[in-house]
Amino acid sequence: MGIDMEAFGTPKRKQTKKSLVLASVMLAMFMGAIEATIVSTAMPAIVADLGGFTLYSWVFSAYLLMNSVTVLIYGKLSDLFGRKPILTIGIIIFLIGSILCGFAGSMKTLIIFRLIQGFGAGAVTPIATTIVGDIYTTEERAKVQGYLSSVWGISAITGPAVGGLLVQYVSWHYVFWINIPLGLLSLVGLWLFLHEDVAKKKHNIDYLGAVLLTITISTLMFILVEGESRWSWGSWQLIGLLSISILALIAFVFQENRAIEPVMPFSIWKERSIFIANITSLTSGIILIGISSFLPAFVQGVMEQTQLWQVLH
Repeated sequence: MGIDMEAFGTPKRKQTKKSLVLASVMLAMFMGAIEATIVSTAMPAIVADLGGFTLYSWVFSAYLLMNSVTVLIYGKLSDLFGRKPILTIGIIIFLIGSILCGFAGSMKTLIIFRLIQGFGAGAVTPIATTIVGDIYTTEERAKVQGYLSSVWGISAITGPAVGGLLVQYVSWHYVFWINIPLGLLSLVGLWLFLHEDVAKKKHNIDYLGAVLLTITISTLMFILVEGESRWSWGSWQLIGLLSISILALIAFVFQENRAIEPVMPFSIWKERSIFIANITSLTSGIILIGISSFLPAFVQGVMEQTQLWQVLH
């Protein structure tokens, strides 16, 4: 004999609507994926308006720095407190950064706002992918992974086109503001259709590990961007920063080996598939981001072609 739990005051658990959650996740991923290509196309126009060409690379580096630093932190927080609230926080921070970037009055303020944008972007792709893994079975994930992969292909094609058209016919400010409707639609879909159960327990957050990771990556990024530009490679400033980065890395490894709930469990690197996938991702990222960042400046500054010419070719 079945028992109606609702009759005893126990509410029926809401069911997650997989297809609508997938659409919301793809919107969030598209928002983050298109950011790199659409901004790179608009950068020559932004520099022409705001000045500060010497800070050109920092517009990309600031975004990527906070993105890379926060990925592991957001991933751990999502394990502790649930995917939906952490992804929501990330999207909101990303949208705030996007709005501020559109109002930037100088390259320095744009770089600061890109830091904010990158701080939110670190939550988008990894948690969105994890949500899909949570709601779909192993057999279904192969098909769904194809949908997620298509987001990057579509963004690679539409990003330069949309960025060039916006800069040519409207204003570079809209390159950042175009994220707003995408982010809001994604948030609505997540909160209406994604329902998850989060186990209530006491957590041990690895704050020290997060701080050490931030110091390691940020100092290394500063060295790579400013090396031979502001200081020579053999200068005491860069040697000092490199020493700080190495010491922070050593301390981070030591901390992760002793932490109860580490930000990065080093055991995962023993999996060959994970190791190879990350090395491949690193290599392809260096190539793609390097080309997409500086090619528009070459086309428009050296070849003296317009954004529209770049889109058509």
